Amino acid sequence: MPTEQLIVVVGADGFVGGGFADGLESKRVVYSARRNGDIHISQAKKLLRKADVIINAGGFRVRRGYTYSDYRRCHAEANSLFIPWVRKDALFIHMSSAHVLGKSKRERLGNHTPPNPKTYPSSEYALAKLEADREIENAALKHGFRAIFLRPTIIYARPGDTSLPDNLCKWAKGGKMLRLYPQNARHHLCHLDILVEVVRRVIQRNDLPNLSCLVVADPQTVTSRELGDMIGKYLPRRARSIPIPSSLLSTLLRLSFHSKNPKYDLRTWGDIFGVFHLDTEYDPFETFRLLQMDSSQYSRDKTIEPFIRQALQEYG
Repeated sequence: MPTEQLIVVVGADGFVGGGFADGLESKRVVYSARRNGDIHISQAKKLLRKADVIINAGGFRVRRGYTYSDYRRCHAEANSLFIPWVRKDALFIHMSSAHVLGKSKRERLGNHTPPNPKTYPSSEYALAKLEADREIENAALKHGFRAIFLRPTIIYARPGDTSLPDNLCKWAKGGKMLRLYPQNARHHLCHLDILVEVVRRVIQRNDLPNLSCLVVADPQTVTSRELGDMIGKYLPRRARSIPIPSSLLSTLLRLSFHSKNPKYDLRTWGDIFGVFHLDTEYDPFETFRLLQMDSSQYSRDKTIEPFIRQALQEYG
């Protein structure tokens, strides 16, 4: 990577932004309290005006107690505060989401799939993410910087990241093996290492067309049954098997209500169970080919299996 480029990660206090900052050795702009040389977003104007590359990783994922207005505030509205500071000709790499593409059981969703956010179980989140994408697109065309949109699937990286495999491991280590049904439902996950490498190569190439969208995911899906089998393989002791009818629970809970109190937000639980049986496959191979990445370097034995082993070792 060219050493003369000034690379800044906005949202470096999150686990994804932190992964970018560590992997790319970039300047860190944060929304929370500053640590070890971090720069708070309110004081980042001078830095961002000089940046050659800005990686925008701010904003929350799906969380209980949040509605569309909350997601909009932490994505589009938060972005609007610093977008005017991006200089002409800078490269702006934005963390969108594969969730904006919706769902499909008939075809793999890829770089050129039109967005269909209302079909995703957590549609309020997906709609807010797409709105943020559109605002950045308009700003790039107006102000003359180049925007690249990353559309990763569900990201996992390390124990404690609250991803689906992380939570399944945590519950299993606590003596409860959750068996998600239907067992053949596919989950298409994305290891953070893949996402960081995609960003590294986008910066190195620096020639992708403006407004390019890149779907980023593991080269393979994993079914609910396979996740359970992997956890059982590495679990040091037996756990009580608890069947979870994801489809039924999703249908029932999504008829319920939102609550600002996460404990009582049954509607979002319905969305989460909807993701558990989404059974949608994405196509990351165009991104791998475009950036000349060897997908065999991210096989199951190098991504999800080591993650599960580590998680089961760490949780007491």
